[in-house]
Amino acid sequence: MRPVRAPPVVSSLVVVVAVTALALAGPQKAAPPPPQDPHTMAGWDLYNQYCLACHGYAGDGRGPAAPFNWAQPRSFVAGDYKWRSTPAGQPPLDDDLRLTIQQGVPGTSMPPFVSVLSATDLDRMVAIVKAFAPTAFAKPGTALQLGAAPAFAPDRGRTLWAKSGCAACHGDDGKGDGPAMKVHPYDLTALPLRRPRTADDQDARRRAAALSIATGIAGTAMPSYTGGTPEADIWALADFVVAQGAHAARTSRAYDDQQIEDDAAARLAVGGWAGSGDPDEAVVWAGPIPPQGTPPDSLAPAEASLHARQCARCHAKQYREWNASLHSSAASPGLRAQVDVMTTEVSASCRRCHTPLAEQQPSQPGFDADLRDEGVQCAGCHVRDWIRRGPARIAASLVPLPAYPLVTLAIYERADFCMPCHQLPPRTAVNGRPLLDTYKEWLEGPYMRRGVQCQSCHMPNREHTFLGIHDREIFKQGIHLATDATRGGDGAVTVTASLTNVGAGHMLPTTPTPAAWIAIELLDGRGQAIDGATAELRIGRDIYWDGQWHERADTRIPPGETRSLTHSWKLAQARSAHVTVEVHPDDYYEHFYANRLAGRLGAAERAQYEAALERARASYYVAEDRIVQLP
Repeated sequence: MRPVRAPPVVSSLVVVVAVTALALAGPQKAAPPPPQDPHTMAGWDLYNQYCLACHGYAGDGRGPAAPFNWAQPRSFVAGDYKWRSTPAGQPPLDDDLRLTIQQGVPGTSMPPFVSVLSATDLDRMVAIVKAFAPTAFAKPGTALQLGAAPAFAPDRGRTLWAKSGCAACHGDDGKGDGPAMKVHPYDLTALPLRRPRTADDQDARRRAAALSIATGIAGTAMPSYTGGTPEADIWALADFVVAQGAHAARTSRAYDDQQIEDDAAARLAVGGWAGSGDPDEAVVWAGPIPPQGTPPDSLAPAEASLHARQCARCHAKQYREWNASLHSSAASPGLRAQVDVMTTEVSASCRRCHTPLAEQQPSQPGFDADLRDEGVQCAGCHVRDWIRRGPARIAASLVPLPAYPLVTLAIYERADFCMPCHQLPPRTAVNGRPLLDTYKEWLEGPYMRRGVQCQSCHMPNREHTFLGIHDREIFKQGIHLATDATRGGDGAVTVTASLTNVGAGHMLPTTPTPAAWIAIELLDGRGQAIDGATAELRIGRDIYWDGQWHERADTRIPPGETRSLTHSWKLAQARSAHVTVEVHPDDYYEHFYANRLAGRLGAAERAQYEAALERARASYYVAEDRIVQLP
């Protein structure tokens, strides 16, 4: 039997001292919980899908989309927030952050997410935003209360404008041309008020302007006017702002001069990815792909090959899809004929996307001509340093290969994975837009705010077909053709054909290479074409080069918008109209190749251009073909 031990004797003096110490210390507070890592929080997948592109992996406002934004994305790390209902020096309320996420920021690239995020989603997003700057939110803010708006008084506001110091930065009329600022505020007469709001009537604009004046704009030179300025004067100043911006509207999708200037300073590389924060994602596209080097001994012979046909041993479905895609022919005869005579710098920028691996470059020691001819192939997207990289969800049919390392990355299911090869820097703009502006078009279109990525449409179910305008069915899915035909009392026949972009999340078509024609042709009672009774409209971006780029016209169709062709004829014999939509996917290059062939070329170069021209002309198709009966 185990002996029972007596309890230890404790000195009464020790007890008294301990009790006295606790009494003097007062009630004990629990230690604050440690800051949460945003990347491990419940809403991170939402942040990755909707926010990371602009605000960055680290929340520093340096996401891969940042160079293409109207206004620099907010850095959450700094803890400064422009759109608050709290006094200067205090953090915004959770409701302020929710409002910004829901309604977006008018006049900038920040879209509204009100239709796609649930209340739970919003709470999770707010929590992540706050987690990037825990110190800033350590003490909650208190809402500043503005009273009821008085009568609209813009004239009184104009009198107060210069007296209150507003004109020094914003200019006499609010155009942002005041002498005190090197980087000017945005033009209040041309662009809408940026403060998020649930409505956009005059009352909502007045309160938005008054709140900005009262609270100040954190992180900028705009001070708070609360305390030293009577509330009636704050309302009057707000009324002047609202009156000056009565006709403000952002109507252009072009880059402004400030964006182009900022980007020139940043020197974003052609074919570059501008993201920051996650080194694993940066390895994929942040710069030219370095040579893979000697494969490790742990790899089997097929795994130690960069050729797509070896990837097919395990990825047969993906190989079949890729082999029939444009990616597989990115190193076409037309490309090779051009880059072989270019300067090293220019040809490198073309090869960066068309043949991205170092081993595909003729200037590299490990150059492989067969590998070059594979164009944009498996390893170009998925292999770095002999380590595979890909999306998180792996097909169950694939055999695990522990000796062949795999890194899963979220970027493979985000649009910025496609950005380096489908977006040129702002400094390359022609008439305000780069020749390749697809990523920005998506970024500011309706699909980004709904979480629809490039892969959603061009790689459905992870198919590696990469279908686009060269595919008739894909193009047809993106358009809606409406027709109307009337006959007037004077016998005049009027036919309208309207083409709407219903399915492309970018301009239709997005690049200057393709062109589509809406054509109308009147037919007689025998169904025969009537001479001269035709009309057509070219849909596309019409550019040319004479030592520098020029744009003749841009008739492309933005998402959700329509281009219409209407024509009238006085032809009594017309009984119907033949309406077609014909697409030439390689229209620009077709003319370029023909012009090159008209000049003097060597035999090898001529053969390449002839093959390229034949291929371009073989790509024509008719997407819509219908007969419209006349009344």
